[in-house]
Amino acid sequence: MNPATATQRRVEALELRIRLERVAVTAFDHVCQPGTPGRNSVIGKRLAFVLGCVPEARRIEAVGLVRLGRHVYAKTSDVLHGRASAVNLPQVVVDEWRAVVERLEALVAARG
Repeated sequence: MNPATATQRRVEALELRIRLERVAVTAFDHVCQPGTPGRNSVIGKRLAFVLGCVPEARRIEAVGLVRLGRHVYAKTSDVLHGRASAVNLPQVVVDEWRAVVERLEALVAARG
């Protein structure tokens, strides 16, 4: 893989990580309605608040997506911090991660 391609995929991983953070914060703010909305902390745990944004009929799907979202969030850390072999990220993995993020964004946007 050429260095420019590897760099582009790391940038895509960063974009997905930021989008996951936004999903988590939006879901948390919607469910908890804190006095100071938008805090970006403990994102992995805050992703669970997606469950409060979906109707009962979609809860099982949402649980699976939250788990996948947590996995993507953890793996983007590996990519961004250069851990393991994650620096040479295949495009197919980025595409799979993007699909998870898009589905989570859609669930939170619908706020059933």
